[in-house]
Amino acid sequence: MKSQAAEGTLISQVEIPAFIPRADISDQLLRWALIEIQEGGVANVGCPCKVTAFKNDDGVLMGFTVSFMKDGESATDVRVAFDNDTTLKHEWVGRGADGFPLLEGNTEEVEGKYFEIRKLGDAPVSDMGKASIREFCQMLVGAINKYYAFGSCFVDDAT
Repeated sequence: MKSQAAEGTLISQVEIPAFIPRADISDQLLRWALIEIQEGGVANVGCPCKVTAFKNDDGVLMGFTVSFMKDGESATDVRVAFDNDTTLKHEWVGRGADGFPLLEGNTEEVEGKYFEIRKLGDAPVSDMGKASIREFCQMLVGAINKYYAFGSCFVDDAT
């Protein structure tokens, strides 16, 4: 059975390290998208957008869906969310006999191995829509990089 998270056409995916808290990054990126993409859609990606939370069957926030609007209706929907795969989180990293890192300690299974961007639906995307999606993806990568570097996607050069 295909999960809701895996529906649509895969645009991009990246493996998120197990030590990154899924709930925190999902929440921060949702709030970032509400500010930068929904409120600033025309200025930032060239068209109005609507952002809605995406939750799994258990009601856990796994990401969000961006609707790129045209004439007041959704022209294209893009989902940004963790998949349903699991990854192992180890308690710590030790050093092996050869001096290389070795994962040690108790393990914990973490849901959401890959963070994916998927286009939902089969409707063709206009050139303007493709440009908006590309700009959104570039902004999203910047937000994820800020999260990795600083623990928040809301920092900028002034902070």
